[in-house]
Amino acid sequence: MCTLSNKIKLCSCKATSTNRLKNYWVLYRRNKDKNMMVVGEILLPYELFKPNYKSNYSILENRLQESDAFDLQLDFKTGDVLEIVMNNHDYFTRAVYGFKYTKKNWNRFKIDTFYLMGHFDEIRFGKLINHKKKE
Repeated sequence: MCTLSNKIKLCSCKATSTNRLKNYWVLYRRNKDKNMMVVGEILLPYELFKPNYKSNYSILENRLQESDAFDLQLDFKTGDVLEIVMNNHDYFTRAVYGFKYTKKNWNRFKIDTFYLMGHFDEIRFGKLINHKKKE
């Protein structure tokens, strides 16, 4: 896993889904009318053992506090969840980073896919650009 650039940008894009994007982000918003229990298989989070995972998390957290992290102005609400996925080839190569928006800041947040599916709506998604640090 590469070290991320501190100039990574979260771009909106014309893609119809994240399925074919290698590196992407998704913004979720709580839907108070949505209260489903979604059941699935829990798998060990392999990204915790990847080199650079912790340092990349810090880079992302710092970058999200900057006003130009996204390519367009978005109206974030308290409780919004941002999922950033890197190396979306398969479960063993991908790394997932989660953030929750509170008090005008993005803070680290453990992504629970089943909880998101049952209680949140996908608001927007896009791809990541300038994500690799120049060596």
